[in-house]
Amino acid sequence: MEQTFEKIAQKVVNRFLQNILFIDDNAFQVEQRVNAFDAKEISSIFAKKGKLCTIIAPSSTQDLKNCSSLFAKTDVVVLDWYLNLENEENVQDEEADADDEEPRGIHTKKLIKDIIDDASDKRMKLIIIYTGDGAKLFDITNEVYDSISSVGCFIKEEENCSIHSSNITILVRAKSNGKGIDQLKYNEHLRSKIIDYNDLPDLIIKEFSNQVDGLLPLYVLSAISSIREQTSRILGVYSHETDYAFLGHRILLPNQNDAQHLLQKIFGESISDLTDSKTDMENWISSWVESRFEKPRTVQIGDKKIIVSKEIVKDLLFNSTDETYKDKIKRLFGGSLSAKEAISGSTCLFSPDEAIANRSNVQFAILTHHKYIFGRKAEHPILTLGTVVLYKNNYFVCIQQRCDSVRLKSERRFLFLPLTEMENDIHIQINKTLHLNVSINSFALKTIIFNPQDGEDCIFAKKTENENGDIVYSFESKYGEKLEWVLELKELHAQRIVDAYCSKLSRVGLDESEWLRLLK
Repeated sequence: MEQTFEKIAQKVVNRFLQNILFIDDNAFQVEQRVNAFDAKEISSIFAKKGKLCTIIAPSSTQDLKNCSSLFAKTDVVVLDWYLNLENEENVQDEEADADDEEPRGIHTKKLIKDIIDDASDKRMKLIIIYTGDGAKLFDITNEVYDSISSVGCFIKEEENCSIHSSNITILVRAKSNGKGIDQLKYNEHLRSKIIDYNDLPDLIIKEFSNQVDGLLPLYVLSAISSIREQTSRILGVYSHETDYAFLGHRILLPNQNDAQHLLQKIFGESISDLTDSKTDMENWISSWVESRFEKPRTVQIGDKKIIVSKEIVKDLLFNSTDETYKDKIKRLFGGSLSAKEAISGSTCLFSPDEAIANRSNVQFAILTHHKYIFGRKAEHPILTLGTVVLYKNNYFVCIQQRCDSVRLKSERRFLFLPLTEMENDIHIQINKTLHLNVSINSFALKTIIFNPQDGEDCIFAKKTENENGDIVYSFESKYGEKLEWVLELKELHAQRIVDAYCSKLSRVGLDESEWLRLLK
């Protein structure tokens, strides 16, 4: 029986999640405190699920500060709402009621802001406020939302006692006090938010899987899990005995920094080998379609509307016959779509909205040919093959071969091709809104002379300000021209541009019979 996509997601997430961070001042004090947090029982429950628990019982604001270093190392944080600390009177909260001597949630709200700040680079985070104040779940939800609404784009779902953004989910849930149906008997609408210790692992897995509910995120999580599970195997291959050969290799190189570049490359290829090749992607895709196409829907492709069902998209996705995509489109939609429309609108078949489909195409294109998808790899990028720059409001791509971009002893002339809006076969997605093509005409070539400076053997970008006052990184030519660093293309993509340029450069033009030339 085919698994649902929800179950597939939860299975992948369960394998991925390892460490859950709990912060509760009443941990380890089960017998002494009301609403105590039973750390021993929690650890045992999560251990049965193959998870590690880091449980912290802070007694001072300094203890909370020490927690901040852990936020980057955990994907899930469970917080108590009221943290009663020794020196909490020294903490100032501009949102707290001045008449309230012990404002509840003051420290928890501060921790949540710290977690949000840690996740500012789009890290996925799940935060659960696990409180004994069950009757105040709505109030707590509203209070948290008010405290963070100015630091991000958050959406509040009050009825679900949740707040979320594109990468952060905050849930407010009540601790079970063992009273069963008598707990929250005057607030029956909140009973579904009571979570027993035994139900916490499943809640965490379910909510985290909702955050990464997609084929690509799940593939990445599965790959990361494979790498984690084989860490010892990786270390066994890269043993200390290979140090000698690495250092011997380094001393033989004219540019010794190339040794580290080689190490990065072979390690990246090793990681690629370890990713889970046994992923049943066809089953994943089939389940994804089942979950998204419960009933046929109308999609817009250009100026045409067509009806798409799960049977149609599965027919297109799985090659059960020798039909081409164009043949299938003709069979499934008759003459309602041309071949060109079918190709340009292929993503629209799966997306509920044309704008989302276009945004998806841009994001996937950037993944396929931008070298550093997380931003600059280094503080000071170098000018080499595949570097895209902005010069006098025009974009150019450097086609200087890598071997001619390093070990510079004196000035060097670098080669650039302009990026234009003219349609051809080589495309570059500059950013989320700008798409350009490479002009490979021989007469389009631009050359600029650069001088290595300060004993450097390549051309580094320096931190500067552009015309708008924004901090950018720019390469400065021999004559003071500034070329702003934009992005770096992947090596094969950059090399394809060079090959296309050379092919056009090597064309043979000759005079011959026009009648003969036009015979085709």
